[in-house]
Amino acid sequence: MNHTGKQKIARNAYDWLADFFSPPNLAAEERSRRTLTALVVIASIPVLFGYSFFHFFASRFLLAGAIFFSGVIILVCILIARKKADATIFYRLGIAAIGLLFLYLLGTAETYPGRMFWTFIFPLESLYLLGRKEGLLYTAIYYLIAMTLVLTQSFGVLPGDHELRFKVEYLFSLLVVSLISYCFEFVRFQYQEIKKWRQASLEAVNQQLSEEIEKRKMMEQAARDALLELKEAQSQLIQSAKLASIGELASGVAHELNQPLMVIRGIAQLLRRNLRKNNLNNEELMGQLDPIVRNTKRMMNIINHLRTFSRQSTSDFAPVDVNQILEDSFLMIGEQLRLRNIQVNTQFASDLPKIKGDPNQLEQVFLNLITNARDAVEMRDDGQGTKNDSIQDRDEYRGIIILATKKGVLSNQTSTTDNRQSKDFIEILIRDNGGGISAERVENIFDPFFTTKAVGKGTGLGLSISYGIIKDHQGEIEVAETGPEGTTFRIRLPVSE
Repeated sequence: MNHTGKQKIARNAYDWLADFFSPPNLAAEERSRRTLTALVVIASIPVLFGYSFFHFFASRFLLAGAIFFSGVIILVCILIARKKADATIFYRLGIAAIGLLFLYLLGTAETYPGRMFWTFIFPLESLYLLGRKEGLLYTAIYYLIAMTLVLTQSFGVLPGDHELRFKVEYLFSLLVVSLISYCFEFVRFQYQEIKKWRQASLEAVNQQLSEEIEKRKMMEQAARDALLELKEAQSQLIQSAKLASIGELASGVAHELNQPLMVIRGIAQLLRRNLRKNNLNNEELMGQLDPIVRNTKRMMNIINHLRTFSRQSTSDFAPVDVNQILEDSFLMIGEQLRLRNIQVNTQFASDLPKIKGDPNQLEQVFLNLITNARDAVEMRDDGQGTKNDSIQDRDEYRGIIILATKKGVLSNQTSTTDNRQSKDFIEILIRDNGGGISAERVENIFDPFFTTKAVGKGTGLGLSISYGIIKDHQGEIEVAETGPEGTTFRIRLPVSE
């Protein structure tokens, strides 16, 4: 059998003894003490019984009986105490039994001095089993009785002054053994106390850490709940701003729908007049129905786009075409710009890569910026903005919105270009030739409820919401430049991977 196998057998035997001689819920140190005590008893009981039988057959019946009954008391105490949580009283009985036996041996050592050396075991046993305080008390009483027995006996087997010297050396040796036993128990007690203190400190730290972890978990949960509430509030705010934009653009949408309706109505009246006169053939009928189909299709596109735009946005982003979103934006605001004599020229950069985002939310941003550009132009023409004295003919420059190349040299410009400095972004510039924004207001334009418009003309939430939407798209929005000749907003959005 190899060394590992022997260790396993020894370990299994020790575990069996520990389970047999101690309850399972005791501390490991107490289980070890009971197991070690049981092993000593198991080893010493046969020796005691052997001595008892030897003295019995030698006709020393009193000594044989003392040894036998001491062994029985010790064995019974160990067996009864093995499943008790507190075995102190059984330890006391066992120590008392073995102490009386040793004192009896010491009291009869006048003829047999060799019996005196068994008495050195008592201090070790009492201090180990009863502890340093109670064990010291038992040891002190035992030592006083032993000293009395030794001093009152006459060891005739020793010549002359050797007897007194022998008694002094014996008592001194017993005192030294008792002191060593006490020191050993004191050190063991101190070690246990330090171990308990460290264990208590560790438990306190663990408890503190557990409480801290629970607090962190509660804080994280509260933060997650607050984030969800914030996202929900932001979504509702975006939706409210979107509906407000629809309300603001309602007149423009009505004009967008009114124009094809007027065309359809005119063609229908013409068809009815020709039918009454029987002055209409199939070819002419088909020719006049084509404009009706085109205009109804245009109305359907406007209505469908309005329905899509007003719908609650989702948080799922997908690859989208920025140019297409800008074109869709003019379905909502194009008629308003036309009625206000604001010209729109488009020149998109071709082959732009797609970005990852929500087209509904991005259209809301573009609509907000184009609407702000429209208002800036109107404020300038109404005399509410900063006037540009270098412009001689205001009608010539009124409201020209151009979707142009990246050069960005024209006023009222919205352009989409590849950002050559960083190919991972698409840049959108939205310009107006209004009166500009004053320097002290530029830093606050993205703050909630801040507006440069007159009272009743705006809520101050448009740019704040637009800023949040662009940040959600991992992009940037800023004022690129502003002055008497107008304002330029720049948006950069990362390209979809």
